[in-house]
Amino acid sequence: MQIIRFALGAIGTAVALVLAGCDHGGGGGLGTDVGNNDPNVVAAVGDSITAGSYPSQLAGMIHKTVHNHGAGGATAGDGAGRIGGVLAEDKPGYVLILYGANDAITGEDPDNTVAALSAIIGACKANKSIPVIATLTPMHTEHAIYAGRAARISERIRTLADQTGTALCDLEKEFGDNESLFQSDGLHPNSQGDMVIADSFAAFF
Repeated sequence: MQIIRFALGAIGTAVALVLAGCDHGGGGGLGTDVGNNDPNVVAAVGDSITAGSYPSQLAGMIHKTVHNHGAGGATAGDGAGRIGGVLAEDKPGYVLILYGANDAITGEDPDNTVAALSAIIGACKANKSIPVIATLTPMHTEHAIYAGRAARISERIRTLADQTGTALCDLEKEFGDNESLFQSDGLHPNSQGDMVIADSFAAFF
């Protein structure tokens, strides 16, 4: 697990945002009732996309501690199995959920993916940690063959967010068809793509 805390490096992040023309949008609206959890702690859960640099970029933007629980190859089912430990260890006020890419790649039944994501949301809410769930980033180049599955999972995630009253970070929409935001494998965002993820989540704080 990687822990990122806001420090002087956030100044560089802020400058980068200005240069990139990014805007948080001042969305907010997540609420502040986090029970006995720490409102200044955020847990980022997900696969290798989360394990990248977006959590460290996000920490500087929102001035909170961000715990990076990204794990390469993790599926939504893996996330459902791990969320209890994350909540107990971090006591996060907020949880950012980004799973599903590996489900699309492995051909997991979308019903199982949605059930696992629902379980993660349920565990967060039972713990009074406020969840934000994200749609998947698009897939290109060598991973383009899984793009249709990823898009269908994203649509199911939108429905799940609506049904459970969970904040939705629509990364599929934010990335659009911009392949320049990805590494050569067409799956993992590059540093600019990670900035898009961080900025999209930051808009909720």
